[in-house]
Amino acid sequence: MSSRDILAIITSQAGGEHVIALAEQLATQCDGRLTVALVNWMPRIPGIEGFSIAPIYDELVQQARKRLAGEKTRLEERLARARGDATIETFLPEFGAAGSVLGMRARHADLTVVARPEKADASSAQAVLDAALFESGRPVILVPPDWRAAVLGRHVLVAWKPTREAARALGDADAIIAGAERVSVVTVDAGPSRGYGQQPGADISAHLAFRGAKVELFNLDSGDRSEAAAIQDQARLVGADLIVMGGYGRPRLSELIFGGVTREMLKTATIPVLMAH
Repeated sequence: MSSRDILAIITSQAGGEHVIALAEQLATQCDGRLTVALVNWMPRIPGIEGFSIAPIYDELVQQARKRLAGEKTRLEERLARARGDATIETFLPEFGAAGSVLGMRARHADLTVVARPEKADASSAQAVLDAALFESGRPVILVPPDWRAAVLGRHVLVAWKPTREAARALGDADAIIAGAERVSVVTVDAGPSRGYGQQPGADISAHLAFRGAKVELFNLDSGDRSEAAAIQDQARLVGADLIVMGGYGRPRLSELIFGGVTREMLKTATIPVLMAH
């Protein structure tokens, strides 16, 4: 596995336990380096006309720094018990600067592990995900909240579309796929067309097989399900432990308004998802 420099981004030790566990698993599997980025946010106070908030704000900043230091101490104790060589970095950015600050940090790792937001909204978890996915140029693994530690990448499901984002995700997952015992390539409601070729999924399956992967192709009809639901149903059916897919293959604003596969995955995925944009 070539992703040897693993970054996990969390906002608290307790709430990020599943993220830490998956990052530890990856680092163990690839004999890699694990860094945990612990994030808290600078306080936000609306300005009040005719009233100075400077003294109050300074006190809130000190409290935020104290909370971050306390979280770091607890995290150090947690990591020392399981993996003594992990590194902890702390960040206290403005909420609006998450993209530039955390995206830049994620750019200097092979892969970033983050929590799957339980709601696709402007929450803390969503800000962390957006920074890693849109600003780093690196792959991201989303960890569902109930994930339990297990070997990752034995059976990989590739949710394939002939898009730049899907191809990027596939390339980023190359080493994981090469080491997988099984690879399932899945298309949903895909007919012969430009990009897919005469038999949807056949070309990319042949490519992966040429590279040594043990591939099985599934061309699915969604029926009365959404595309995301069809992918997840198939992942559960075949026993996949990782889904690989492109993130936001169409404009993000369109998905926010009309919905889409990426947005639904952010809300419902029960299996870790490796995503790239």
